[in-house]
Amino acid sequence: MMHETVEKERALLVMVYSSNLEWPLASLVDEFKHLVTSTGIEVASVVQVKRDKINPPLYIGKGKTDEIAAIVADEKVNVVIFSKELNYTQQRNLEEVLGVKTIDRTQLILDVFANHANTQEGKLQVELAQLEYLLPRLRGKGIELTRQGAGIGTKGPGEKKLEVDRRKINDRIAHLKTELKSLVSRRDLLRKQREKNKVRVCSFIGYTNAGKSTMFNALTEAGVKTSSDLFTTLDTVSRKLNLLSKASVIVTDTVGFLYDLPHHLIDSFKATLEELNYSDVLLHLVDASNPALRRLMAAVNEILIDLKLNKGKILLVFNKIDKITEEHLSFLKATYHSAIFVSAKEKINLDALETAVYDLLFSDIKEVRVTIPFDLMRYLDYLHSACEVLEKEYKQDNLTCTVRAKQENIDYLTSKGLRVKEIKRST
Repeated sequence: MMHETVEKERALLVMVYSSNLEWPLASLVDEFKHLVTSTGIEVASVVQVKRDKINPPLYIGKGKTDEIAAIVADEKVNVVIFSKELNYTQQRNLEEVLGVKTIDRTQLILDVFANHANTQEGKLQVELAQLEYLLPRLRGKGIELTRQGAGIGTKGPGEKKLEVDRRKINDRIAHLKTELKSLVSRRDLLRKQREKNKVRVCSFIGYTNAGKSTMFNALTEAGVKTSSDLFTTLDTVSRKLNLLSKASVIVTDTVGFLYDLPHHLIDSFKATLEELNYSDVLLHLVDASNPALRRLMAAVNEILIDLKLNKGKILLVFNKIDKITEEHLSFLKATYHSAIFVSAKEKINLDALETAVYDLLFSDIKEVRVTIPFDLMRYLDYLHSACEVLEKEYKQDNLTCTVRAKQENIDYLTSKGLRVKEIKRST
């Protein structure tokens, strides 16, 4: 069943891990608990299960399943949540043995996504992810989709109460993909308009709860919702920012990344994440106070590689420096020489961040005043196509334009007999 959570639930978490675990187990357990509590669910306890080989009927062994069933009865929990993705058979068999609703981490994340999707595109992407999760789990009447139930793992796509079958789900998936493609086309038009107007774009990326939305608000005063809950931002938000009162750019806030995020969830949000391809600079925000920050950075980098976003300009930004000691800050500065260190909440060092972004975006750009005699007006079209024209002033025998241009453009204009003078502005 997929339906909105309407009452407080008490969950038993089953943390399944293997011998070749890449992250500290305690760190993964804490994140798993945080993911659950961010949905309003109370965590009764956590059972850790080491398993190098999957048991096809139950995922874990029969003995461990019986042990968990006893804990369920003793602690009066009404939902069991597994850290690993379960198939239909495993989920059904576990529910029969445990006697309570059993879901997996993917279904939990889908619930969180459903709670935080506000825009049309966000809702479409969540529904697509939910249906693609459900499709392989349909077995006749094995999964009830009337959405009459309540609780975590039951928030369904949309509000319609429908009995669906495989064919209808496939039809709906195809329809959602068509709608998302249409939205992407509209976004392409907006992007091309920005490119035509020479507007630069920088986007925040980072592990979930790194403080991206707080930073976004601090720079743009956008009023985007912030919270310590995971995945508070699901919908992409863009705002204009006047960098150092010298140049306007578009700043974009995006969904946070997560370790071992199921691949099909990334695929469902690829339409939005691929917009990052058109960002001139990616601002990789890292929570400086998180002891596992190296692993969080690695998890983000893996997703960037998967999305082929690791080859552009990336600025590493350590946030929340107000939460760490001077000694730890000095260590980070010595380790990450080219990074910027800030506190979005306390608005510490944001001017240094703006300066770094400006340098990355406009390091090869000069602001100049170009004087075009009327007999050379044919070069005005070149000015508009190759440079960013800020102001135009018609005089008695010429046109004076204030523009931003690369040195190669300046050299070309000079070679054609136009007078070009660089403008020096104080920062």
